[in-house]
Amino acid sequence: MTNKALAMLGTLALVTAASAFGQTMLTADVPFEFTFAHKVMPAGHYDVFSTPTLLRLRGDAAGNDALSTTYPIGSATSESPEPRLVFHKYGDKYFLAEVWCDPGDSYSAGVLESKEERELAGNGKKTASATVPARTDVVLLARLK
Repeated sequence: MTNKALAMLGTLALVTAASAFGQTMLTADVPFEFTFAHKVMPAGHYDVFSTPTLLRLRGDAAGNDALSTTYPIGSATSESPEPRLVFHKYGDKYFLAEVWCDPGDSYSAGVLESKEERELAGNGKKTASATVPARTDVVLLARLK
């Protein structure tokens, strides 16, 4: 079995184990190209799955799927309670930096900086932040009358 296949099986095991403990799903329409998990993701609609240690983005177009480990950054506050994605911007390049879920949700996560982002930050490029609102998708299984 190749190293790539073993890595994929390991990642699948982590995702399966994490989903057993619960996850949060958000959707967002990102109006610009951005980098996440060392992959350039095109502008478009994304489903965002967050667990305490993993973040997965799945886009509408084929191949727009990426997975990364995360670190906890707390929960949303009453000052900024809306679910959202936060991006760091260096020139014309955007990098996903944070995913904020609903208030009280412990799955708000920070994304580790990539080597490219660290290099851009080290070169003194001017940084800005961009925030994209996200929605919590709720699946209605039954309705009582």
